[in-house]
Amino acid sequence: MVLSQVTRRRAVLAILCALSSLGAVPSPKDHFGFTPGDDYKLANYQEVIGYFQKLAASSDRIKLVEFGKSSEGRATYVAFISSAENLKRLDQYKEMNRRLALGLATPEEAAKLSAESKAIVWIDSGLHATEVAPVQQAPHLAYKMITGETDEIRRIRDNVILMQVPVINPDGLDMTAGWYRKNVGTPHELAPLPTLYQKYSGHDNNRDWFMLNLPETRNVCRLLFREWFPQIVYNQHQVAPFPARIFIPPYAEPLNPNIPAAVMEGISGIGAAMRERFARENKAGAMSYNGFDAWWNGGLRSAPAFHNMHGILTETALYQYATPKVYKLTEIPERFANGIPAREPSVFYEKPWLGGRWALMDAVDYMLTADFAILELAASRPRQFLHKAWEMAQEQIAAGQKGGPYAYVIPADPGNAWQAAEMLRRLQGAGVEVRKTTAPVEVNGKSYAAGSYLVLTAQPFRGYIVDLMEPQKYPEIRSSANGPVKRPYDLAGWTLPYQMGVQYARIEQPSAIGSELIGDLPAQEPPASWLPKPGAPKARVALYEPFLANSDTGWTQWMLDYFHVGHTVVHNADLRAADLRSRFDTIILAQQSMNSILHGTREGERSGRGEPQVEAAPNVQRAEFTGGIGVEGARGLQEFVKQGGTLVALDTATELPLALFPIGVRGVLRSGEEETSGGWSCPGSLLHLNVDTSHPLAAGVAKDAIATSTGGQAFDVTMLPEFNQGDREVKVVASYAKQNLLASGWIAGERIVAGKPAVVSARMGQGRVVLIGFRAQFRGQSFGTFKFLLNAIYQSAGQN
Repeated sequence: MVLSQVTRRRAVLAILCALSSLGAVPSPKDHFGFTPGDDYKLANYQEVIGYFQKLAASSDRIKLVEFGKSSEGRATYVAFISSAENLKRLDQYKEMNRRLALGLATPEEAAKLSAESKAIVWIDSGLHATEVAPVQQAPHLAYKMITGETDEIRRIRDNVILMQVPVINPDGLDMTAGWYRKNVGTPHELAPLPTLYQKYSGHDNNRDWFMLNLPETRNVCRLLFREWFPQIVYNQHQVAPFPARIFIPPYAEPLNPNIPAAVMEGISGIGAAMRERFARENKAGAMSYNGFDAWWNGGLRSAPAFHNMHGILTETALYQYATPKVYKLTEIPERFANGIPAREPSVFYEKPWLGGRWALMDAVDYMLTADFAILELAASRPRQFLHKAWEMAQEQIAAGQKGGPYAYVIPADPGNAWQAAEMLRRLQGAGVEVRKTTAPVEVNGKSYAAGSYLVLTAQPFRGYIVDLMEPQKYPEIRSSANGPVKRPYDLAGWTLPYQMGVQYARIEQPSAIGSELIGDLPAQEPPASWLPKPGAPKARVALYEPFLANSDTGWTQWMLDYFHVGHTVVHNADLRAADLRSRFDTIILAQQSMNSILHGTREGERSGRGEPQVEAAPNVQRAEFTGGIGVEGARGLQEFVKQGGTLVALDTATELPLALFPIGVRGVLRSGEEETSGGWSCPGSLLHLNVDTSHPLAAGVAKDAIATSTGGQAFDVTMLPEFNQGDREVKVVASYAKQNLLASGWIAGERIVAGKPAVVSARMGQGRVVLIGFRAQFRGQSFGTFKFLLNAIYQSAGQN
């Protein structure tokens, strides 16, 4: 009887506490005036953040913290959501978690902290702004977590601290919401956004997670890898492989050997919890092991895996924006692109989705299912997640102490110092410790002076360090003995010092090296050799921007801004205008096809990103964002060069001058050739170059530089020797290495490219065309080849 009374009193007290906490908490519909996820409605950035501010003002179960600014100056926020009692001790839990994640605790302390602390789960939304469902589900997740009183949600609040970033890309959300609101109900309703939805990067904002070029990336990495160290990092995306409704882990092959086995085991376990919850809620179409691999380092879900964290990616089905779609069974393909049946159950697709109505709210609902699968799992075993983080840190430190490698030494001499500091700043931003030597160090017979940089691998994030510093060897996985190699999801190789042109030495075995830990390296202005010459005429630079949201154009702009090169972004009409030479010295064409440059999106043409069934949809692009430079613009570029201008074309953009300009150069590579038939294949790898350092375009470039190539182009000089002079002169500035072409990653058909020109300068009249067969400014990472592009710009104004 007494026990019954005590139980009732506790229940009443819990209800009263809940009521006191929840009395004024607004629902999403109360705030927005519609339910996020409704057909034809998209909430914008201020509306979403305004809702979270209201939640923080009305409940003690949420703490909203600004943690930085976006590229365009908007504030970004993280919401800490947990029980009121947990949030009162937030700083204490932060320190407990730090000691575990960095392996600082003794075994006894680790056991105690794991029992007393709380699991930390990170969930972000809106990185890719046109994938609209994640942000629209964010208010629902927060509201359920704050107001829910089920046993499950109480257990989550008691045992988990949720770090929710409702809008990780504020700039892109406002662009996308504004664009859709303008177009909804018109023939342009599903038209693609014609500009990048994040300054410089667009879709490549999820390719910046070891380079940290973007402020959004740096701010998030500070939270993840230097301050909070969540055990689970959940990054939400769309689009799922059609007709699946959501992709969930486990990931596809191959597995990067620098990811701890315990991380991948945990990721697969989280995927299993998701799969079980989707089955329990009778939600069809969950798929795994298709497309998204565990090889690459550089995405928001992949970089955490190299930091002993469970990086989780889901890709939920997207039609377009907030417009619904009804699918007939006849629109469901028989098989996925990888050959797996799409209408029949299979091992990683147990319950196929066979069509019906799919709306934004369905995507929101599927994401919430995945959210709570993760949160419930973390809440059911917080001690295991916390102690596992400590165990992995200890294992990584112990592995580094054994050597293989033990450390990396990076000279700080004038020829290496700036690029080295740029590289090491990025490592520090991701939680890596950097030291300086206090005495000379000898490695393989070469002495490195005191004051050189030193990175020991006996650190909790050893896998991350080794993965970035060592060359990759992408494994050849084939579906059959003679089948093609499975292509990587993104890059096959990305070795950071190779890309950045940084000299370093690997110390294999443990040794006594005098050194001291240094603080964060400050950002420094580039050396004078990288910048426009003071007092010299400034080059008048034009960068062509198509209406097709081209990330490579964005990264070119990033590089120009980074080196203080003034420039004008020009569009189709600008290049069709007369007398380009009177306005510009250099015009740059970033990577894109000749068809894109000449024609863009044709007026009346249907286009769009997402699931393939959009042919009959209202997705006609607005007339002002259609077309390309046309034949008129191509003629204008020819005249610009003949009159003394410099045209720089990167990677596939070289197709245009190769096809239309009489410059005595032809392209070696042809689209459509396959690796299995002996064709060239380079799915994102690093290639050795032989550079003619006597040529002005190669000033400051290493003679054995390394280029980042995603296929690109190689050239043949067809100009006969007797005519190769004067205003028709063709010079090879750099060639692909004749032997040992591959530096990192994987290639096939090496014989086709080996020894062929990679950078060519071709005179035409008074000007010249500079052909660069790779992206010299690749994602703002390839500092080692930036100067090919910078030199072309500076010399167009008479600078050396």
